Amino acid sequence: MRLASGGVAPDGRSDTTINWEPAMHVIAIRITLALVGMIVVAAPAQAQRRRMRGGRAVLVGRGPEIGAHVGYNFDLHDMAIGAQASFPVEPAVDFYPSFDYYTVSNRTEWALNVDLRWRPPSAYRAWYLGTGMNLLHNSSAGGPSDTKAHLNLLGGVEGRAGAFRPYGEARLILGNGSLFQVVGGLSFPIH
Repeated sequence: MRLASGGVAPDGRSDTTINWEPAMHVIAIRITLALVGMIVVAAPAQAQRRRMRGGRAVLVGRGPEIGAHVGYNFDLHDMAIGAQASFPVEPAVDFYPSFDYYTVSNRTEWALNVDLRWRPPSAYRAWYLGTGMNLLHNSSAGGPSDTKAHLNLLGGVEGRAGAFRPYGEARLILGNGSLFQVVGGLSFPIH
């Protein structure tokens, strides 16, 4: 909607409408900055958690991970390739940024996701739920460019043992139209 100047509609009401897009863009940026700030503050706290084992201090919990994935977006009808990272905030919560590039002909389309993942209590904490923000960019050669913020809802399962951890994930992207995609990939710890 746009802010239109003056005028009265035939039914006697004002035809003034409000442009919400700039406000939503500012809110999306503030949410992103708040999430990054929480991570910066929480990361040293995670690194300081140690437990004594056999007379020496040992770091408790898992560390950061990086990886790659491939997938399919059912609404865009396009394959996606991407990368993801995971940074533990708490034992059951991860900061989970990811990037997807969609294989679209005649235009460029990519998404940047900034999410938090939560692993509910279970035997191996193999499955997770999450939410966050999606910035979807779309541009074509010589044509208009558009970047919009959306809400992410996601769920997945991840192997928890071994150097390489396979995972599968479903993501619902809500906003100006909704999108659904599934991805699968490998993550590995970085030390």
